[in-house]
Amino acid sequence: MSKFDVIVIGGGHNGLTTASILAKKGKKVLVVEKRNILGGIAAGEEFHPGYSTTGLLHDTSGVRSQVVKDLQLEKHGLDIKSNRANVTLLSKDGKSVSIQSDVNATVEAISEFSEKDAQAYSAYQEFLKKISKVINDLMENPPPNIDVENLTMGSLVVLAKKGMMLKGLGNKTMMELLKIAPMCVADFLNEKFETEFLKAGLAAPALYGSYAGPWSAYSTINLLLWESASKNHVIGGPQALIAALQKAAIQAGVEIRTGAEVEKILLDNEGKVEGVKLSGGEAIYASKVAASCTPKETFLNLFDNFQLEYELDYWIDKIRSRGTTAKVNLAINKTVELNGRITEFARTGNSFDEMEKAFDPVKYKQVTNAPYLDIHIPTHSNPSLAPEGHSVVSVLVHQIPYDFKKGWSVDAKKQLGEHVLKELEVYSPGFSKAVVGIEILSPTDFEERYSLTEGHIYHGEHFVDQLVTRPIPSCSRYKTPVSGLYLCGSGSHPGGGITCAPGSMAAIEIIK
Repeated sequence: MSKFDVIVIGGGHNGLTTASILAKKGKKVLVVEKRNILGGIAAGEEFHPGYSTTGLLHDTSGVRSQVVKDLQLEKHGLDIKSNRANVTLLSKDGKSVSIQSDVNATVEAISEFSEKDAQAYSAYQEFLKKISKVINDLMENPPPNIDVENLTMGSLVVLAKKGMMLKGLGNKTMMELLKIAPMCVADFLNEKFETEFLKAGLAAPALYGSYAGPWSAYSTINLLLWESASKNHVIGGPQALIAALQKAAIQAGVEIRTGAEVEKILLDNEGKVEGVKLSGGEAIYASKVAASCTPKETFLNLFDNFQLEYELDYWIDKIRSRGTTAKVNLAINKTVELNGRITEFARTGNSFDEMEKAFDPVKYKQVTNAPYLDIHIPTHSNPSLAPEGHSVVSVLVHQIPYDFKKGWSVDAKKQLGEHVLKELEVYSPGFSKAVVGIEILSPTDFEERYSLTEGHIYHGEHFVDQLVTRPIPSCSRYKTPVSGLYLCGSGSHPGGGITCAPGSMAAIEIIK
């Protein structure tokens, strides 16, 4: 009979992080991954003969430096730079600007079309620099215990320190932060900038994966969180992170099994975790299980009916995870330029009006014919992903509903691909003629391939009520009401994206 200290469900970046940290602390750990490859949404895959992506998502700017250090990932081949990758913001009139980690260089680039916006960008970055310490303190540590009935002196000290950090910003900065937190991102950036495509491009990360448009309340919070946490970039993208995490896990003694889908989590007669049962019928035993899959997948699909308390099932079911993202992978027979630039990362949006119009149909389960795009051309830094002289263009398509009223048929996905190509033609005339292969993944494909509930790339929406006590109050500190069961995926604090943060903080809680 197989027996482990901890079984980790899911071999994505968070699952591997949790497993590696636990193994380094002397625990006997097993990772079970339902797919035949590791990585989850960070897995690089061939989508057309000779052409490969580096993962479903593109952005590695939030990978936590402490995780890289603790797991010695650089010794395992990870090449991580201590600055964000440059990203080009695209305008439909042919203009573009490169947002760089070097603020002065970005200011100079913006000044070529707006001196006012150049000065505003410098002030914007100064403001972000001031508040990022407070925000990162909240997001890079386990959430404080806010259960008033069970507050300890230690919890009160933690809460007091966080309050003092906020006060330490000074009255002017503190009041500005409190003022803008409830704002929509359009109003926030309209106060600072005048150039439409610049505002749209800067706002875009606040809306990625969100059931929201630029005029949705509280969307500014998402922008501040992203700006504060985004510090690095991994050469080779998410796929390179997975390769290093796998090596670290193996060296630490983690046992990894792919093609091992969990059918259910096993409980003993007292309701405590005792292991998992795989889809083939095999039972594997452990006193603790850490689930890196979505909270809804964990509680609603991996337990028998009526096995859990009604209240837990009820609140888990209420988690909002309305997917609004699709993916189009393109094999291109040439080097790609966007608005005359060769760039690895680019964003479209053009204006808040166009972004809001793209969101409007989502509310009625319809699909816009003019989505905005998050574009990654990984062959810019890694030509081996495509034949010589060719390119891979990996596009995250935003404001695409999971619950499309007409259903995600082959024809519907084909039409989505046509909309994306039409948009790309604006920035790269003749683009469509260079396409030699295409893969279109709808939000329902995300659910099927990656077990992302409702196709949500972050395991649940990033809005204030689902960030403060993520995913629900009773599970907000990784430990759940089910004895021995922990959550370690993007559905937990501090949220989704390629960060390794939920996985690392969950491991600390499990070790206690």
